[in-house]
Amino acid sequence: MNERVISPLNRVEGDLDLKVIFEGRKVVKAYPMSRLFRGIEVILKGKYPMDSLVITPRICGICGGSHLLSAAKSLDMAYGAKVPPNAVRLRNVLTLAEMGQNDVRHTYLMFMIDSVNRKYEKLPFYRDMVLRWAPYVGTSYKQAVVWSKRYAEIYAIFGGQWPHGSAMVPGGITAEPFPNDVVKAKGIIRQITAEFLERTVLGGPLDQFLELESVEDLEQWAKDYPEGDVSKVWNYGQSMGWHRIGKGSQFLMSYGHVNVPEDYDPANSREKLVFSRGILDLNSWDRFEVDPNNVLEFVAHSFYTYDLGDRIGLNPFMGQTNPLPPNGKGKYTFTKTFRYKLKDRYVAPEVGALSMLVVAGNRLMTDLVKRFGTNVLAREVARFVRLALIHELILNNLDTYDFNGPTYIKPQERQFAMGYGLVEASRGSLGHWIVVEDGKIENYQVVTPTQINMGPEDPEGNPSHLTMALVGTEVEDLSNPIEVAHVVRSHDACMVCNVHVLDGGKEKLAMRL
Repeated sequence: MNERVISPLNRVEGDLDLKVIFEGRKVVKAYPMSRLFRGIEVILKGKYPMDSLVITPRICGICGGSHLLSAAKSLDMAYGAKVPPNAVRLRNVLTLAEMGQNDVRHTYLMFMIDSVNRKYEKLPFYRDMVLRWAPYVGTSYKQAVVWSKRYAEIYAIFGGQWPHGSAMVPGGITAEPFPNDVVKAKGIIRQITAEFLERTVLGGPLDQFLELESVEDLEQWAKDYPEGDVSKVWNYGQSMGWHRIGKGSQFLMSYGHVNVPEDYDPANSREKLVFSRGILDLNSWDRFEVDPNNVLEFVAHSFYTYDLGDRIGLNPFMGQTNPLPPNGKGKYTFTKTFRYKLKDRYVAPEVGALSMLVVAGNRLMTDLVKRFGTNVLAREVARFVRLALIHELILNNLDTYDFNGPTYIKPQERQFAMGYGLVEASRGSLGHWIVVEDGKIENYQVVTPTQINMGPEDPEGNPSHLTMALVGTEVEDLSNPIEVAHVVRSHDACMVCNVHVLDGGKEKLAMRL
């Protein structure tokens, strides 16, 4: 057995430590560790409920709009808010724009840099990868830096600022755009489409790419438009074996995303969504509805304690955030364990762009998963596909905006209330749960996508998704375990929900990948 701690595993959002145990060159155990604790849930207790709209977007500097939407939806439910269609449209635009910038930045600034690792130096297409994706000098890398910020400009038009805007409120949104605002936003997304998405990312026309429905279609696209990055990633990724690593959990979960404006109902867990909500069992391809009551958090191996014992699972409405000093005793991370109760068992699902599209029934990604299973390459292709869909959806929501309609209907605040907001953030399923007593926040719990993917094992020792995805991974060179980094980074990890507490000890081996 050979144990190594990669600390920090860089090019993820925040600080991630990863302990990996090898048998020979094969990963046999893995322990994702978050050494940071920020205590946002503790900070919110006792605050005025509307304060959550200012505090929670600051959980993350790159997906704060998703936290804001989740917070607003939880208060929509708590206050019984009626949200006008225009507000739903603008909320959709804001979160889609933010998701677009994240997908671009993750793909080019976090993940694709791994393609120029020394492991691949002898491949015939290595020079092409360097010219495209090497940091600071690659053509696509530089284009990503330039164009990713344009999505944030769309957000700022309607949200006032990005990041950390607070324009979404229970009952709607504070913006009342003029026609020139909508025209400007449409002009920006069309410019990104023509000069970056079609020219660099896809290599061909967007409308034609959106018609792809199978692996054969994608193969044909790669032949017809070989210079697009999606074609290069598809072809090179297979040659590098990315489709053979990172299988993980055989359950895909999505909370769904992009509300249908005229049918928004915050109290309906089966609300109408463009990307539907559900859990998919890949062993049987059975699909199940998501019931928020079946969401549970465990802390048996986390630096927290529960009043009734650390082996029980708590639904976020009853959740507790009681941090402990990080002193071991079977606990090794500030990330709680997420489990979903599916019939008579607890499952540890995968969440993210791939899950979002397959659960929603996207034909191309569904066919890809049926052929190859879940893997690193599929997750990266999924982000290209989602980015293409985002462009279409932003335009659709802006085209149907009604300048004669309201964007806000003031709800009646309640002294005693409960609500949750379920959304798809850039990295996967995100939920906020709020309990209001005497007009103040009595309890606030946030369950993030990275927590779902990268939590520790449950009290029975069953691993979460990322650990399952890592176990069995063959590493060519233990001094350069880039295969491990591929698997982790394909999930676009975000560890900034906690605050630095401990450096992890002297036994760590610092490895910069």
